[in-house]
Amino acid sequence: MVERRTFLIEARPEADIVLRLLGPFAVQGAEILTLEAEQGAACTRVRIEARGLPAETALHLVERLRAMPAVQAVGLGWRAAAAA
Repeated sequence: MVERRTFLIEARPEADIVLRLLGPFAVQGAEILTLEAEQGAACTRVRIEARGLPAETALHLVERLRAMPAVQAVGLGWRAAAAA
């Protein structure tokens, strides 16, 4: 089984926010499996599912995301999936 981590992020609707949110994932060596983004008037909601992140690294990534000035909220979930 391979753990997949799902990050739910709300941020201010800025033109390059999705690109800035992906930066920390690249630094941590995450493999992005799915990316969904929805921009509203008040915020941009982004759902990122990734694998290759141990629990401790995922928690560190949450803290890095929360520290970004444009980010308003970050949630983290996980699920086990059959190995591909």
